[in-house]
Amino acid sequence: AFLVARQEYIHNLKRGGFLFAAFGIPLFTILMMVVVFALTVNNETDTSRVGQIGYVDLSGVLDDAVEQPENFMRFETEAAAEGALTATDGIGAYFVVESDYLNNGRVRLVSNGDTPEVLEDDIDAFLLANLGASSGLDPEIAARIQDPVDSRLLTLDNGRIISGSGLAGVILAPLIFVMVFLLATQTTSGYLMSGVVEEKSNRIMEILITSITPFQLLAGKIIGLGLLGLTQLVIWVVMALIGLQLGRNVEFLSGVTLPADLLLIGLLYFLLGYFFFASVMGGIGAVLGSEQESRQLASLFTLVLVIPFFLIVQFFEEPDSALVTFLTLFPLTAPVTVILRMGFGVIPAWQLIASIALLLITTAFAVWASARVFRWSLLMYGKHPSIKQVFGAIFRSRGMATSATEERAA
Repeated sequence: AFLVARQEYIHNLKRGGFLFAAFGIPLFTILMMVVVFALTVNNETDTSRVGQIGYVDLSGVLDDAVEQPENFMRFETEAAAEGALTATDGIGAYFVVESDYLNNGRVRLVSNGDTPEVLEDDIDAFLLANLGASSGLDPEIAARIQDPVDSRLLTLDNGRIISGSGLAGVILAPLIFVMVFLLATQTTSGYLMSGVVEEKSNRIMEILITSITPFQLLAGKIIGLGLLGLTQLVIWVVMALIGLQLGRNVEFLSGVTLPADLLLIGLLYFLLGYFFFASVMGGIGAVLGSEQESRQLASLFTLVLVIPFFLIVQFFEEPDSALVTFLTLFPLTAPVTVILRMGFGVIPAWQLIASIALLLITTAFAVWASARVFRWSLLMYGKHPSIKQVFGAIFRSRGMATSATEERAA
């Protein structure tokens, strides 16, 4: 089993698909996020792309304007501002301070296209500075009026303090961790299923089982590819930590963290989830002789695995509901559900213990059952066993074992 595990690990470690999944995908993802984030920030914070900004004051608030931005230009009438807007080398936008502004705060912004979000902040700051100057308001108080709240979110169940700017990052962190978990699990278990199908179809399996038992062969494959998946997971987590460290001054990333408890529980569920799915994939690959058929059946298990994603709103609105509790305890959905719930809050201790225990029992059964199916179906070529025969192979009596042996011999 050790030699098989070593061979599977080294062979698949050198595969181009694994190298791309382990290094290419995270680097490409980070690069795309940086590019999209940079373009979005630049688009919403760069007023230079609009050019000069005109303004028309019908209220008299800006008669003796102070702290006027360099790119602001005053017009006496709206007709003059509109003419400058339509001119070839004119202004990019203008705003009108209505005559009843002091009563209703109405300001109208006119432009030929979209304007950056920061332009509204510049207009607010310009008006506030002049309102404060005309009323003798202290500049510090004026600044506090413009930005009155520095919010912090305290989650009572786990005691974490989250800045308002980092709230989106906190929500994304468990989602990203789950995506890494799914990719690592599905990649390595898919390698196992493909390898079993290939070795069975080209009859290499017949040679292998002359020097090793079917159980040792399956166990070696599961362990070797499990270490491969763990390697991929570690690479992704390290790269994520490095990325968070480099982006610690970025407002959007300021609240993103990977808590130690989430990493430890995530690692435990990765190992249990991988052994469970790898065993299932190995059994599917052994029973079905075609990789296409194997992948079609395996996709059903993958669909069940991602069900928590479709119900993620339930985790926020009713984290203690019967549905969320069921998803936490059900072995097929437990890995994704637990990681998501731990990222958003705290799971009751009894649910976490029961979930781990159920997944551990289910995983042990899956390994045992797949080993029996694996051994039973190794020499079945060109046949599609029925569900009854598969269950018979798992729980077979001596009579069923003899029948299966005779069927293989035939």
